[in-house]
Amino acid sequence: MKRILLFPVAMGLMIIGLIWWSNKEEIMHIGVNAEILEINKELKGFVVKSLDEDSVLGEKCYISCENPEVYFIYVDYDTREVQNLTYDDFVVGDEITVDVKSVEKKYALTYRVQLLTQRL
Repeated sequence: MKRILLFPVAMGLMIIGLIWWSNKEEIMHIGVNAEILEINKELKGFVVKSLDEDSVLGEKCYISCENPEVYFIYVDYDTREVQNLTYDDFVVGDEITVDVKSVEKKYALTYRVQLLTQRL
């Protein structure tokens, strides 16, 4: 009788473990607010500081934008129009929001950068 109960319990724990492990790698942080402190034109990335308390970015973090699939946008709050931007449209002091997959050793990869500063 114990063997009959032990097998389903072991299978259940194994399935829960596999689900947890696979989801752990897919952690996304969407809409992380930051201010650009430095722009690295050679490596195509930003050094930013978080605008939110207890953010994954911390006091200073490098955001890599070198992947060609990264897209840059601007939303005009008054007209609600969305414009595509390029990396070169950003300046030091701009406030942005980014979507990052993970942050390790103050380094993050992004796939979306949105300019929050209303200046266009």
